[in-house]
Amino acid sequence: MKSNVTRRGLHRLIGEPSTMFLLFLCAGLMNGCASGPTYQVDYDQSFPFSAYRTYRWYDDDHVTRESQYRRYNSSDQRVRNTAAQELMQSGFREASAGKADFWVNYHVVKKQTQKISGQEKGMHGSVGAGTYGKSVSVGYSSGPTVKTYEDGTAILDVIDISTEKIVWRGVAEGRLKNKMTNSDKEQLTITVLHELLKEFPPR
Repeated sequence: MKSNVTRRGLHRLIGEPSTMFLLFLCAGLMNGCASGPTYQVDYDQSFPFSAYRTYRWYDDDHVTRESQYRRYNSSDQRVRNTAAQELMQSGFREASAGKADFWVNYHVVKKQTQKISGQEKGMHGSVGAGTYGKSVSVGYSSGPTVKTYEDGTAILDVIDISTEKIVWRGVAEGRLKNKMTNSDKEQLTITVLHELLKEFPPR
């Protein structure tokens, strides 16, 4: 699976936690990419990330419609377990309420797209002229071909608890494919979170 990571330092990346819930969780982190996902990381260049030691999940401290939905979604625990391992390897630990430096939050969204190719139904012909005279080609088309596919976007946010501002964001984007096994979904979750969180904290 290809990894294309783009880093963009932002002088100020401001976002209230409430605005992030315009994006809703889908079953499984990206449910499998037909093509390798691309990755992009944005962060506040002036923020002192070196002071961070502990984190909490945003859902655990804020009861929202999305957080309630996640409690009944098996993919949520998969995401948490994988992210916890990645964060632990970077020296972070999960803390109790009121004792953490930053929140971690994520969203996964899907968008369906249709691609139409081919000619309209019926007879089709063309005439061409060459060195040896004219040629005529005639064909029949059963109609255009419509292919439906889904694009997926996974967003991982780090929110400073003291200011309640997003200070780091990782985004993974890719085309989704159907009929993923649980093992496939787990492996994809590991891959996406590893690629994003290896960029946190910024160095």
